[in-house]
Amino acid sequence: MFKNIIGLIFFFLTYNAHAQFQKYTYETQRMGSPFQITISCADSTGISKAVKRAFQLAAHLESDLSDYQPNSELSHVNRLAGSGTFYPIHEPFRAILKQSLYAQKFTQGALNVSVGRPVGLWRQARKLGKMPDLGELRQLALKIQGTCLEFSADSTEVRLLDTACQLDLGSLGKGFVAQRVLEELKTLGFPYALVDAGGKIVMTSQGPTDLPWQVGIEIPASNATLPELLTLKHVAVATSGKTYQSVRLGDQQYSHVIDPRTGMALTHARSATAIAVDGTLADWLATAATVMTLQEIEKLVVKLGNVRLLVLENETGEPKILFNYKLIPYEATRIY
Repeated sequence: MFKNIIGLIFFFLTYNAHAQFQKYTYETQRMGSPFQITISCADSTGISKAVKRAFQLAAHLESDLSDYQPNSELSHVNRLAGSGTFYPIHEPFRAILKQSLYAQKFTQGALNVSVGRPVGLWRQARKLGKMPDLGELRQLALKIQGTCLEFSADSTEVRLLDTACQLDLGSLGKGFVAQRVLEELKTLGFPYALVDAGGKIVMTSQGPTDLPWQVGIEIPASNATLPELLTLKHVAVATSGKTYQSVRLGDQQYSHVIDPRTGMALTHARSATAIAVDGTLADWLATAATVMTLQEIEKLVVKLGNVRLLVLENETGEPKILFNYKLIPYEATRIY
């Protein structure tokens, strides 16, 4: 769960009017990636305590939501799949599950967190260097397109209805955790911050004058970057695409991203960058945009409204824009 490439770089943009504000950056490891907090403030009193609590929150969320940790709430729910037994869950797990159902509905199943068993088969394939059983993948994909997840009447418990259903929150978990950590920093008295959870970035502004951050986008599987920095504030930005977790099996390169509708790992060299008002939404939108057809993506962004999205393809080492929805102010066939 949660492992991905860092496809974004943030930069400080500072004006003289804001010279009294300083940047303080702290980093740890969470969810298989660097986890970084940058706080902009004029008075750093209490900042170390606040960052410690923020990192503790990230660790706590990971311990509840990760399928890599056997004692997480998610792992307990997975082990009970198909038994008919409900398992009690806390608010963060409940919240991310409800957001995942929202994402599944809007993407018509292209984003489905019940894809844990196909994900596990592809993990094993990467480890062994051997193709998974394609027949088993197809059967699992068919089963998880139905109703997998059920809440109790008061939504305090959850169960999975079939053994084919296993939860994996990698498609939106980092964005969710980053958003929760940013909100925690605000409550602790540090309202101007940027949280980078392995390339899933959420931010406020840099100070009371609403100074934005600048974010540069790296293109996965390429040495290229977008030619212009994005000037952003009070948003989240996420990139998804082929990563170091991809594997070559036979003559084909397979991504770590799975299409839940087929059970197959992606083979195209596509990446997507999404901007939204919420970290979870930006995360799952970027992932879904690497899975969906361009026609499906076009319908999706219109429904979502307040989002920005860029989809790139890099088959030959020369990245091309496949889809641009309000993210860059120009169209081009190549990026240098």
